[in-house]
Order: sequence, then structure tokens, then C-alpha cells
Amino acid sequence: MIPGNVGPDGLVGVGLREALGTEAALEVVFILFVAVGAGAFLGGIARWALSLVPGTHVGTWAANIVGSAVFGFSTLMPGMWPAFLGAGFCGALSTLSTLAKEGGTMIKNKEWGQLTSYVLATAAGGIIAAWFGTLWASRAFM
Repeated sequence: MIPGNVGPDGLVGVGLREALGTEAALEVVFILFVAVGAGAFLGGIARWALSLVPGTHVGTWAANIVGSAVFGFSTLMPGMWPAFLGAGFCGALSTLSTLAKEGGTMIKNKEWGQLTSYVLATAAGGIIAAWFGTLWASRAFM
């Protein structure tokens, strides 16, 4: 069993601390920043595209569910992939702030049933999606 923040190659977590203690530490940090930045660029584009989906909250819900699944998948990937996909792509794709804004609007409009179902669907869907992502990654990388 691999801890949640350590990929098969050990780069994230303990492996990262070890890499930073080497001569190539600056190179590792630079590559890490580039990986996260590139992932965030692509995640931002995906988030923008999902914001164009018609429907009240479909784009936000889809962004959070897809982000959870991809994040779960990224936790078991080797090398810099967790930084690229997990921190970069998923960090830019998923959106707690928009969920909070939409929830706040529902509270203001006293749409209690819609608020409850939306928040529960997002939370439960995100947990299930992350679990499936981890399951798929374990089949692919282990």
C-alpha cells in the first residue's frame, strides 16, 4: 500500500525532500514549477470551456467531479505527473469559490432544496470520483 501523497517513484512527499537534498535541487524545483504551471494553464482552459456548458450549475459541478477523478488518478502516478495533474491541472480546473458563490446565491434566494441537493451531489460525487480515479490509477500503475 502506497501512502496517498507518495507516488510509485517516490517523487512527491519523502522522495521530493530527498531530491531537494541533492545537487540537482534547483533543477527539480524549476521542473516542478514548470509542471504545475503547465498543468494549471491546461486546467484553466478546461475550466473556461466547462463554464460555457448550458445549465444552471452543470459546468461547476462537472469541473469539480472531473477534477476530483483526475486528482485521485494523479496520486499514484510516477514522477512529476502528480504535480502536473494534481496540483496544476486539478487546482485550476476545480472551483470551490464558484461552488460557494452559487451556494450563496441559493441561500439568498432561499432555494434550500436545490442548495442541499447541489452541495451533497458535489461532495458525494467528488469523493466517489476521487476513489474511482485512485482505483483506475492503481490498475494502471501498480
